[in-house]
Amino acid sequence: MESEDRLKRLQAYMAEEGVDLAAFGPTANMRYLLDFTPHPDERLCLLLVAQEAVCMVVPSLNAEQTAAHTHGLELIAWKDADGPMQALRQALDGLPEARCLAVDGAMRADFLLHLQEAASPQEAQPAGPMLARLRQYKSAAEVEAAARAAVQADQAMQAAADACQPGVTEAQVAWAAEEAFRLDGAEEVCFTLVASGPNGAYPHHHSGDRLLQDGDAIIIDIGASLRGYKSDITRMVFLGRPPSEFMQAYEAVLEANKRARAAVRPGVTAHQVDRVARQTLEAAGYAEYFVHRTGHGLGLEVHEPPWIMAGNEQVLEEGMIFSVEPGVYFPGRFGVRIEDIMVVTESGGRNLTGFDHQLVIKR
Repeated sequence: MESEDRLKRLQAYMAEEGVDLAAFGPTANMRYLLDFTPHPDERLCLLLVAQEAVCMVVPSLNAEQTAAHTHGLELIAWKDADGPMQALRQALDGLPEARCLAVDGAMRADFLLHLQEAASPQEAQPAGPMLARLRQYKSAAEVEAAARAAVQADQAMQAAADACQPGVTEAQVAWAAEEAFRLDGAEEVCFTLVASGPNGAYPHHHSGDRLLQDGDAIIIDIGASLRGYKSDITRMVFLGRPPSEFMQAYEAVLEANKRARAAVRPGVTAHQVDRVARQTLEAAGYAEYFVHRTGHGLGLEVHEPPWIMAGNEQVLEEGMIFSVEPGVYFPGRFGVRIEDIMVVTESGGRNLTGFDHQLVIKR
């Protein structure tokens, strides 16, 4: 099974790094390692990985379901009335001494406090770097899962674009995207960012009650989770006749997007891809308005390594998936961003995003 191979590779990295025990809550990291996570809540749930052993402390109400999905993994269950500490100590008693502990940075802080009390490690460090070494290289099955999620996002984008008209709110357009995601089987809608007119100058605007009107440039940035793998797409809609000032900015961002996508291939660095996008916008006179990195990795989380940004000399390799999303933002006026999801192939890059890049103009 793929999950067994992932655990073995993690254990090999732990041996290299001198990590005795790695602990993971019900986060994307646990889902990656087990292909399953119990329902996350305040009850302590920890996957404990030693160099030669694996076990899991799980609330009793989730134990049967967890056993059905984890195929023989040793489970130590605890009941609400008893609390988790006895079960946690029992699990640790069956594992080597945890002198060096690596912890899941995304799990609850109270889980970590319980673990530190029970294990008393001499040293603690983030488990993130070891998991990044695993998760940033997607298997063929993971690439296919990401591709399916991207197709779903294309459809939701069409629904959102269709909903754009004068008099509707940003929130109503966002709901059109969310409904499309849900009706197509998304397990979670991660974000539906609709930024109209001057709100487009905020790269992470929260969709609100502003009414769309003629003359608005509208940024639509949406993403959801399909069978665990995330989508992320950004496109633009314009209501009415776009002025030349807007079209010049749009064409510059589109050219930066195209050139950065064309630069994706094994052997180039994340910095080089970012630099292609940044130089394109610098040449067009928009350097000061491009205020964020060119992209981020995508997989079981919306943001994960690799980071496509200036100064990151990480070499791109086959199987990496990330966004390419240059943008420019003019305070009080409008913003422009165009985003695609790329996967590094053996000889270049493949765009998983299928929605047309041309500006959607509605008159």
